Amino acid sequence: MRRKLIKTTSLFISVWMLMLLNAGLANANQQQEFAGEQLKRKLLTLKTFTAAFEQKVTDGQGELVQESSGQMTLKQPNLMIWKVNAPDENLMVADGTTLWYSDPFVEQVTAINQADSVSNNPIVLLTNPSNEQWSEFTISYSDDEVYSIIAISPESQISELKLKFENNQLSQLSFIDRQQQTSELTFSDVKQNIQIGDEQFVFAIPDGFDLDDQR
Repeated sequence: MRRKLIKTTSLFISVWMLMLLNAGLANANQQQEFAGEQLKRKLLTLKTFTAAFEQKVTDGQGELVQESSGQMTLKQPNLMIWKVNAPDENLMVADGTTLWYSDPFVEQVTAINQADSVSNNPIVLLTNPSNEQWSEFTISYSDDEVYSIIAISPESQISELKLKFENNQLSQLSFIDRQQQTSELTFSDVKQNIQIGDEQFVFAIPDGFDLDDQR
């Protein structure tokens, strides 16, 4: 009788623990869905965005390895310019079809299919809150208006992207790459929802630059 009681009790505990686990997973999934929908609603109001930024890059031990400045411009849907000023000058332009990356140091332009670039560069998702590729990331939210966007695929070059809002305005952006380097950007001179022409996102290969076409 005692052995039967122990087995029954063990079975009850196992079922109870499984129910708690399933409830926890369901709650976590609901929180992720809520955070994702909340972030998309914020981004849907961000029809255009332009700002200067200061960038600091630290390694996995927190040591500063690089400082730079630049400008970021985006327009929904699917248009973006990311320019880093000299001496580490480079330029990324998303024109809605192709992601162009220009590196003056080696005088080379790399062209990538924009739809294929999102898994390695989730920053491009800011240009299209309705993009189906949001499903490739999990999203969480903290009380200080910071959203964490974490890549599900271990092959993504950026493992985590964080967006901080202040009064519904994007004020900071940071990301961690697979080498555990953290890039933190603080925005200034922010302008949201001003008129920006599509012609600004037309990219032309500079004279003398080689083209690495990966489309």
